Amino acid sequence: MEDPMLTLDLVPHLGVGPILLGSARAEARVVLLALGFPLEPGGDSVDHFCQSAIQIEYGPDDRVSFIGLSCHERFTVSYQDRSVFALSAPDVFALMAASERSASHTYQEYEYCFPDQIITLWNADEQYDRLGGESRPVWAQVGLGDKTYLAAIAAIRGKA
Repeated sequence: MEDPMLTLDLVPHLGVGPILLGSARAEARVVLLALGFPLEPGGDSVDHFCQSAIQIEYGPDDRVSFIGLSCHERFTVSYQDRSVFALSAPDVFALMAASERSASHTYQEYEYCFPDQIITLWNADEQYDRLGGESRPVWAQVGLGDKTYLAAIAAIRGKA
């Protein structure tokens, strides 16, 4: 009997599955190893797991500040009980936009950040449609950040 696919629920301001925003780096590594994802080579402030389909960025305090996820055969990422990589990029955008309290949101295919939820979407393209045979645009990465991460985005965009 095959193991059921792991589902990682994306919950704004909390985390993705058992990977929690604000966790210490050592805690995040233990959690991911327990899920069967050993640490892969990364950078000073970034860890990679599961063939880099899971990216964890740490703030200056060495705590989880951002969790980035790409489509992979070993797990599913869900948001409000919907698989984000089984939906087209515009459908994911609309689903997430409906949960934002801030002003209206206009679909953009390269990158987007929903500031209330601190959810990022990056690079919608057919090549990332691994579940639908590259027939529709799907996000390359869906991410979840904390307030520190949101402030970094604002600083990069000159809105700090």
